[in-house]
Amino acid sequence: MRKEFDFIVVGSGSAGCALASRLSEDPSVQVLLIEAGPDASPWQIRMPLAMDMLLTSTTYNWGFESESEEGLRGRKISHPRGRVIGGSSAINGMLYTRGNPQDYDEWRDSYGCTGWGYADVLPYFMRMESSAEGDDRYRGRKGPLRVTRPKPKNPLNAAFLEAGRALGYPVTTDTNGPQHEGFGVAEQTIVNGQRNTAAAAFLNPAVRARPNLIITAKTVVEKVVFEGKRAVGVRCRTADGPEVFTTTREVILSAGGVGSPQILQLSGIGPAEELQRLGIPVIHDNRAVGSNLQDHLDIPVQYRCKKPVTLKSSTQWPKKAFVGINWFMFKGGLAASNQFEVGAYIRTRAGLSKPNLKFEFFPLAVSHNDFKPYSDEAFQIHCTVETSYARGTLRLRSANPSDAPKLQFNYLQDERDMETIREAVGLIREVVASHPFDEFRGAEIEPGEAVKTKEALDEWIRERATTAFHISGSCRMGPANDPETVIGPDLKVHGIEGLRVADASIMPIIVTSNLNATAIMIGDRAADICLGRQPLSPSNAPYWVNPNWQTSQR
Repeated sequence: MRKEFDFIVVGSGSAGCALASRLSEDPSVQVLLIEAGPDASPWQIRMPLAMDMLLTSTTYNWGFESESEEGLRGRKISHPRGRVIGGSSAINGMLYTRGNPQDYDEWRDSYGCTGWGYADVLPYFMRMESSAEGDDRYRGRKGPLRVTRPKPKNPLNAAFLEAGRALGYPVTTDTNGPQHEGFGVAEQTIVNGQRNTAAAAFLNPAVRARPNLIITAKTVVEKVVFEGKRAVGVRCRTADGPEVFTTTREVILSAGGVGSPQILQLSGIGPAEELQRLGIPVIHDNRAVGSNLQDHLDIPVQYRCKKPVTLKSSTQWPKKAFVGINWFMFKGGLAASNQFEVGAYIRTRAGLSKPNLKFEFFPLAVSHNDFKPYSDEAFQIHCTVETSYARGTLRLRSANPSDAPKLQFNYLQDERDMETIREAVGLIREVVASHPFDEFRGAEIEPGEAVKTKEALDEWIRERATTAFHISGSCRMGPANDPETVIGPDLKVHGIEGLRVADASIMPIIVTSNLNATAIMIGDRAADICLGRQPLSPSNAPYWVNPNWQTSQR
């Protein structure tokens, strides 16, 4: 195996797979893609409904955990992250959603991220995807990432969508098109009944066969190697011992919201005082590395169901066996979907121009203690705070690359986030109380009908809220003269040559959606930036903003 490359991409997650694939399209460019986890695609990864196994896996999951969170009654929150070729796209919920167009215009206008407005990123979303849905001005048809839209059959899904319509909410036919806000069907990265990871899409056999692309798995990058303030390679730990790979052009960190700031700090780029305390030589003092840590907080509201239409029977023998057999033999049936097939992006109050809340309907309710289904028929609606005001930090626990970093999210330390969840619970109760749920609605399980006062609701929220698994923002993008930023809009690390970051960690603010689609877009666009290619021409396609946003909640 060669030791020198033009580009070294660290991390084969959603962004890294797209980046390495696009870079290696140029046969004159030698690319090394490094992954800490295995190169594997077992049935647990390929079966959409097996994602619960992956969230607790020790083979394909880093299994991070937060520090004690004061706003959550001192609880430590589990944070699964993919540790396999494909990264978190191999263990996530497979929802494909780009975010609200206003997110990207805010990146550009409020955070100085020139070239990252909606008009700039839409062509990259289109280039990376292949979809049979929506308007040609918004949807891609020939990209490597196939995206599908389920045809929900469960009557509870239909009741949820009809409830939104009956209550006067907008209804959208394409949350990834011009209208993000509203009730609608949730698109998936599931193709022919199997999970479509970033690796499956961007590192297909033809790409892997390129002689200028080397993929090395089970290789942990311990630090970036420098000559002065120029990155010249990476030091790794492999099964055969230590190894150093060098670059003639650039190292690009695509190790995610945890891995990228951790590697930067281990390499001597971060808060100088913290690094010196751990005995790490300081290459560049930047307090912003590991700051601006963001996530989406999530909490499910649960109800018993009066009819046997939930997924409960499918989780019990003997029907559970038939569900598995159907998938293994035909890649069909319930296991061929993530079962999060409908949802809604809504605003909780007037005066907000874009949604700050997401509903995800799941036709099964599970215990918050062990995630096992309830013994009787029940369903739940997840409410996810999309516009999060909490800002946390990621700091090294030690100078040992094997030690997981300290993750402090400061959940619910900002009253605005608590207020959004309070509003969300009230809105879910209104949805389930509406007439489309009349034939299904049973007793409220969580938080329970007795939880009505602000004090009781707040207590329940602090005891039950958890993560939506959307770590981001820890290597914030912005202009070099802003001390709160780590990289510029060109993805170059401030004060350093030959080093860039391209993954969800660069988001100045978290997008109003799940992160997978945006992370892939960042990796896809990063390739053009790294190679000095002319960016794709900006789009002139307009997007929809609720005309009543200033005076109405819906």
